[in-house]
Amino acid sequence: MEIKERLKNYLLPEKKAIILSFISVLVFLISQLMVPYLVGKSLDALGKVTDGIFVINVNTNLIALYLSICLGLAVLGVFFDYIFEYQVGVMTQHAVKRIRDDVFKKFNSISIKDVDSDTIGNLVQYEIGDVENIANGIYSVFKQLVQGVLTILITVVMMFTVNWILALGVIILSPLSILVSKFVATFSHKHFKKQAQLMSDLNSLSLESINNASTIQSLNYQERSLDEFKKRDEKLRKEGQVAQFSASWTNPSTRLVNNTIYAIIGISGIIMIMYTASYPILAMTIGSLSSFLSYTTEYTKPFNEISSVVSEFETASFSFKRINSFLNKEDDIDTGKKEVKGIKEISFNDMSFAYEKDQHLIEDFSQTIKEGEKVAIVGPTGAGKTTLINVLMRFYDPVKGDVTYNGIKGTDIRKSSLRSNFGMVLQDTWVFKGTILENVRYAKSDASDEEVIEACKKANADNFIKTLPDGYNTMISSKAGLSEGERQLLTIARVMLLDPNIVILDEATSNVDTRTEKKIGEAFDKMMAKKTSIVIAHRLSTIKGADLILVLKDGHIIEKGNHETLMNKKGFYCSLYNSQFN
Repeated sequence: MEIKERLKNYLLPEKKAIILSFISVLVFLISQLMVPYLVGKSLDALGKVTDGIFVINVNTNLIALYLSICLGLAVLGVFFDYIFEYQVGVMTQHAVKRIRDDVFKKFNSISIKDVDSDTIGNLVQYEIGDVENIANGIYSVFKQLVQGVLTILITVVMMFTVNWILALGVIILSPLSILVSKFVATFSHKHFKKQAQLMSDLNSLSLESINNASTIQSLNYQERSLDEFKKRDEKLRKEGQVAQFSASWTNPSTRLVNNTIYAIIGISGIIMIMYTASYPILAMTIGSLSSFLSYTTEYTKPFNEISSVVSEFETASFSFKRINSFLNKEDDIDTGKKEVKGIKEISFNDMSFAYEKDQHLIEDFSQTIKEGEKVAIVGPTGAGKTTLINVLMRFYDPVKGDVTYNGIKGTDIRKSSLRSNFGMVLQDTWVFKGTILENVRYAKSDASDEEVIEACKKANADNFIKTLPDGYNTMISSKAGLSEGERQLLTIARVMLLDPNIVILDEATSNVDTRTEKKIGEAFDKMMAKKTSIVIAHRLSTIKGADLILVLKDGHIIEKGNHETLMNKKGFYCSLYNSQFN
């Protein structure tokens, strides 16, 4: 979708707020811009210039009337200014909410491939940093632009009402201010664009450093990490300084031009007053000159204000381009229409897979897994173990061959239907801010408290949960409050609660002690009776009881059989197993 079209889609639903903001700012500006006119009339009610001499002839009633109207207009202006500010805020927040929702929706709809291809820093920047920049940009730009343009139009009308000769003079001279501000804006544009990109890169680095703090410290990489941060931060500072320096010339330069215009108009007005009697066409009074000078200031002010939001506009524009590019990513395409429930057989048929073209991680893989089998997949790092699971769950599709489930090609099955048959316990655990009960119930939203507790008992999590301050109602979040092993146990409890047809375990007990691991293993044995399980493990002692062990190396099955058979072969598996005990 084009940027203009997408922006229109976000703003058009706020038609009511936009119309109200236009009406309110129009009433506000008219009420405020009538004041200089009435003040000028009040001055003229004091007297007039005759033969170069100011003759006092005070009309108190007229002055009182004008000033009373001015007071009323001031109060009216304040009221409608509030409505304008409020409606612009409403429009901005609603539009930004739609952007945030769309970004988060896109997170959940794009393919795992696209998620894996981007950095965590960039993904977070889309949702937080870029959206915030857009919010500031919409509010500031819309407010200043609308109010500024209307101010210019109304003041032009008022200036022609007061004196058409001076009005023409202002209009003829005003392009100078526009040209100056445009020149400065063009110069600063590229620097603000570069600054926004550098800011995104720095945020990305910060988030990655935070997420990998333990690794950085374990490798004593803190100083080098800090040096890299300082290096990028310094680069951002220099670019930001140049951008700010170029933008900072906007206001002074336009103000210089505007002040010059003001002085020229003021001097011209005084001359016109002096020669009004001789040249009636000039027709200028002290009051009308006062009004006109006020309008000159009001006319030129928006040029300064509009130019002052250049930096915010540039930043918002860059952020919106980033988000538009992200939102234009293709959704995870699911052409499957069939349903599958209770998978009894999974077959890999000459299946090959590659993340990058011509770099196959798995080649010509064939294997059938039957219901109730406990299948273990082992092999060195990079052999294709986790990749095989990604293909099995249809996070990625094969580049050659296929995977069938109950004889149905995987690509013909709806992904949601297929994945509902699986429960996964991965090496990387995840908990969210909430109670223990809420975290485990994530797997089955309608589960009762009793069912959650029973699942935790099966996962051997009940014992440590009871030691927590509020038991199952204890609040937890991210990595806070629980050890890695305890978080793993909660993840296992989720699968216990889900009670899936097929269980996938990827280093499922890597973060628990040997005693706990044994108890979990026993619980899994009970749960997985008559169920299919697929285990990926480096600890080969945990899969000795597997019905089938597939030994992967360089994307190929080089050995298969049970533990006893493979040990008797004295092949790769045997050497791999023995290496863990020597």
